[in-house]
Order: sequence, then C-alpha cells, then structure tokens
Amino acid sequence: MVKRYFGHIEVPLKRIHIELTNICDFNCVFCPKSAMERPYGYMDTKLAKRIIDEIQENKLSDKITFHVMGEPTLHPDFFEILSYSQDKGAKVGLTTNGSRLGGETGKRLLDYNLHQIDISLQTPDAKSFSLRKANALTFDSYLSGILNFFSSYMAKRRGTVFKFRFLNTRFPQKNIEKKAGPVRVISSTEELRDTFSYWARSIYDILGVEAEKREKAIRRIKSLVSYKWNVVEIYPDVFFETYMLEDWGHAFDSGKVYNAWGGYCFGMRDHFSILHNGDVVLCCVDFNGRTKVGNLNNSSLKEVLSSEEVGKIVRGFKKFQLVHPYCKRCLGSSSALSWLLKPVMSVTVLKTLKPFFYKRTKVF
Repeated sequence: MVKRYFGHIEVPLKRIHIELTNICDFNCVFCPKSAMERPYGYMDTKLAKRIIDEIQENKLSDKITFHVMGEPTLHPDFFEILSYSQDKGAKVGLTTNGSRLGGETGKRLLDYNLHQIDISLQTPDAKSFSLRKANALTFDSYLSGILNFFSSYMAKRRGTVFKFRFLNTRFPQKNIEKKAGPVRVISSTEELRDTFSYWARSIYDILGVEAEKREKAIRRIKSLVSYKWNVVEIYPDVFFETYMLEDWGHAFDSGKVYNAWGGYCFGMRDHFSILHNGDVVLCCVDFNGRTKVGNLNNSSLKEVLSSEEVGKIVRGFKKFQLVHPYCKRCLGSSSALSWLLKPVMSVTVLKTLKPFFYKRTKVF
C-alpha cells in the first residue's frame, strides 16, 4: 500500500484530539489540572468547525476524539459541534468524566450515534471517589447517572464502543503523593479482579445476560493481573480498561529531571492534539501546551504540519530521537541510572513487549 502524507505526517492517524475546553467540573488530585498554567477557555465554535472540515476533507484520521483536558460537554455549543461533526461524516469519540450523563446532557446524547464513548470512571467506589473532589456530586448519584445512561443508550443504539476507564495505582507515583496525599484506587491484583467483577455484574444486569454466560466471564476476569495495561471486552463493544497512574511528564516533580537521550513516543505517529485556543501540540499528554508547533487561528493544519519544525520532530521520533525539549523532559528520569536505562526500556516495551504489557482480553 502506498503511504500517504499530509505535510510531514503519515495519514490517516488513528485519531485527532480536539479539546473543546480545558474547564472541568472535577478537581481530581491525580490530574495535572492543578499544575496547568495556560488560561481556561472554550474553543471558538467557528474554529472547531473549520478544523473538522479540514480533517474530513483530507481524511486525516480514523476518528475525531473530543478529549485532552477538561470536560467537553461543558462547551456551550457542544451539541452544535457534535452535530456538525456527524453531518460531515466524522466518526466521533467522546471522552467524559461522566458527571453529566445522568442529567440533560445524557438525555440529549441519546439522539447521537457516536462511534465511541469513553467514560473516565477512574474511581469505582465511594471511598476512592473522594479523590475526584466533585463538589456536591455524590458517588451514588454519579454511579446511577452513568449506569442509567448506559442502559438507555444501549437500548436505543448498539454498535457504539463503550469504554469504562479505571485508574490503576499498582505502581504509586511518589511525586503526586507528596502533593496530594495517598492515591489508591486499584492497587493489587485482588482489587482489580473484585472491581471488574462487581462492575461486570452491573453491566450484565442492565444487558440481561444469562447467568451461565456471566459467570463464565467472571471466571475469566479472575485471571487478570494488575501490573498490565488491561483492556477487557466484557461484552461485544463494551470494554473495561485500566490506566496506570502517571506523573504527566514530571508535572508533579519538583526535583531534578534528567532529560531523556532517546525514547519512543506515539505523538504525531498515531495522534496529535488541538487545544481550545487553536494550538497544535504533539500528543494528548501535553496538558500545558509546551509542544506547540503552530496555531490554527491564522493557519491551516496543512501549513502547521508542513513546517520544518514538525519535520525535524517526526524524523527524530522515527529514529527514537527526541528533538523537542519538552519531549526530553516528559520522557526523562529522576535518577542517573534510570536516565541510562529508560529510553532502551521504553523502546523495548512499546515496540517489542507491548503485546505482553498491553493485555487485551475477551471474556464474553
């Protein structure tokens, strides 16, 4: 197959992230929101539509995902932008914290056939939910809102991919805990199995899965281990996914960071992000916009992705070399020994051992 390029980027990418807003109604202690220095705001609706036009006209990605920082459904024109995306034929993914699914937002979403809905559940019980600092929202209301929305949506639309995301603190991040206190959600294999089993039974109750099939699935869930990135298909197109707690490119690190001498990154390889002010950044981890390579208020995506700066960065990534200073810090280390070994390990894990650490399991 002949490779196709848009500027320096091989397309289509798996996804392009569009941050409609970096405003969020949660204040999760494990989120870099507390370290974010850029102003809060909403993407201009005309700009959002122009971005969608260019993505679709040039077939730049398999899907558009409303996600980086913030809760996208808080954008005042969220449904107008969502409708426009679907009218243009885009496959749309929505990443939401789930806080608004039990209200009017959830009811309106029932009218949209989204390609994928990712619910950042993260904290699956009342105790860990306190880490979200969700103001007046109680865990019981949060839980019932999510499950009622899932039930209503599945009754009306099948084929949409649902992902319930859970935080995994099997490997604690000391720098986060120095500032936020203990962060414990799923910290052991036993907790992982118990949590997934509990939530799977809730989903199976909603879907009316017969007892024999659900218990067979639960037995398979009991074989999972917590030190892997688990992606578990508990029902056709319904997934549970664990994410390891990370420090967001040393966002919580106040000590010395040794810049990486090399490494592997998926930025500009399978995705990039567009922040609410129009800044184009290399990846979805860059919550502060440090890797800005252009702005779309006065430029097209084609112009930004054709720049010599982007070319140098992409050529570097292909050789496991880091060109941008922020990439060197993001993939850097807090010790000299880690600095020596981490780049080799990152390439080895992501390129060679990913099938081992990225455990995709079908239990139903």
